[in-house]
Amino acid sequence: MSLPNAAVTQEAMASFATAENPRLAHVMALLVKHLHAFVAESKLSKDEWMQGLQFLTASAAITDEERNEFSLFSDIMGISSMVDVVSQPEGGTPSSVLGPFHNHDSLVRPNGVNLVQDQPGDKVWFHGRVLDVEGQPIANAQIDFWQNADNGLYPAQDPAQDPQNLRCKVQCDAQGGFELLTIRPQPYTVPTDGPVGALLAASRRNIWRPAHYHVIVSAPGFVGLVTELFPQGSAYIDNDTVFGVRPGLVVPFQPCQDPEVAQRFGVDGPLLEVSYEFRLARPA
Repeated sequence: MSLPNAAVTQEAMASFATAENPRLAHVMALLVKHLHAFVAESKLSKDEWMQGLQFLTASAAITDEERNEFSLFSDIMGISSMVDVVSQPEGGTPSSVLGPFHNHDSLVRPNGVNLVQDQPGDKVWFHGRVLDVEGQPIANAQIDFWQNADNGLYPAQDPAQDPQNLRCKVQCDAQGGFELLTIRPQPYTVPTDGPVGALLAASRRNIWRPAHYHVIVSAPGFVGLVTELFPQGSAYIDNDTVFGVRPGLVVPFQPCQDPEVAQRFGVDGPLLEVSYEFRLARPA
């Protein structure tokens, strides 16, 4: 005999009560509670549930070391942004979405690295400091940086690019300072060749993201920061399909007025400049 809806939910929630980790028990019970409420409220059919399982299976099939379809699904559902909002400590730089193209194996490069070489794009001097919430520099913090190329593609999408193109890890100096030479990022569409792309198409949703830099900032004793910086005036900045734009993360790209910078990086022609101070909070 089948159990009434409420009884099924209560039994499923209670089944996690024996978990060794109390947080796991709490989170899984809440997940069961809200998933069951979704099923009941939507009156989900068996065919619709099977379609959902097929979506997850297809997402797993397309996910690899270079691309995470589940991360993309979390992004377009606004879940990544909600996690950012509820988990980021007060006083620090706002966080933003990780995106599907982060790689853990980016090379550690010297502070002041030239990532541009001979590729096209407006050259940008990106520099700044890593500080604590009181404004004191954090010595030897690490910047993990990545972005797309001038054609709007990441290396995972473009076999012509070196896998390490326009990404690196840099250790800040004793005053928390960092600098690198890169190019202006471009707006781009999220990947549409997988199940998430099919869902966006069926929903008639925008598939574009505004241009941005991805940055992960970390230092011992501080809460790590995953965030993005968006060029002021970028297309789609008010209609980001993954809801990643935050106040304080939109930055001006200004002409660089310091002639010594181009000389230091060994480049000719005009440069743009982006300066930003990242602030990290300590654990509560």
